[in-house]
Amino acid sequence: MIKKDIFNNDVKERFKAAARERIHRFTMADGQIRGAVVHATRMVNEMGANHALGPLETLVLGQAYIAAALLCSTLKGKDRISLSIQCSGPVKGLDVEANAAGEVRGYLKTQSIHAADPDRITSLSSLFGAGFLTVTKYLEDARTPYSGQIPLEQGSIAEDLAVYFLKSEQIPTGFKLSVFFDEHQEVAGAGGIFLQAMPGADPGKVTAAENILQSLDSAGRAFASGVSPQALITKNFASLSPRLLGQFRVEFFCRCSRDRMQGYIKGLAPEERADILENGPFPLEIRCHHCNSVYQFTEKDLKAILD
Repeated sequence: MIKKDIFNNDVKERFKAAARERIHRFTMADGQIRGAVVHATRMVNEMGANHALGPLETLVLGQAYIAAALLCSTLKGKDRISLSIQCSGPVKGLDVEANAAGEVRGYLKTQSIHAADPDRITSLSSLFGAGFLTVTKYLEDARTPYSGQIPLEQGSIAEDLAVYFLKSEQIPTGFKLSVFFDEHQEVAGAGGIFLQAMPGADPGKVTAAENILQSLDSAGRAFASGVSPQALITKNFASLSPRLLGQFRVEFFCRCSRDRMQGYIKGLAPEERADILENGPFPLEIRCHHCNSVYQFTEKDLKAILD
């Protein structure tokens, strides 16, 4: 992966940002509800820089990244999970995936979201339109992936994911996804919260947790003002006695590489290989759609690879 440097070679700032980027797992209500909270400001900023996104595109794709990061808190080993939206609105759709190591990557299916009147957007639902949300789990100990799909009902990634879990897996689940922009339209804070009822959970406790979750202000705004993820949970859900379990990193990260792209070139059909050597273009550019990294191969490189 070729990641754009959003810290202008300031190593100290890079490490400080990395130290804050964590997924924190917790339980509450005597283990009847599990959850996770993620601080994802650096991840969303790096995602926006690599994909060269504007504020609206960063908001939409950033929410999907945060959702995928929260869901990876339920994974283990080499498990992966992907979220895919196909829709008729200006967003067109998106694909995002995360793994148990906290690595998140993905892309919008349009480079620019063209809204009829950007200044009058009151809800993202008008940008999604009709479509489908698909969640796919690639579990290490399963022979085939598990995939479920629902029609988009709310036009909100958080709300439609909650509907998905209730309909497809019969599990009451809640999400809070937040990308907060400062006065310069730059991401000052990003993050989210995920809650899920365990089997046999007291409906009253579940309702209480959902009400608290929905009443919370923007997590991104809280993180921008210096509130820690741990404090966000322990303070707001104090009545349900939250218990923090552990934390792990989260990062915008893709496992593409120049060697992998070289392997794709080698795997081309003989006639395609011959055409490239004869007609170029030189340099040949291969772009990873997951992270927007661009790998260039000169004529000399291609001759060494293909001859």
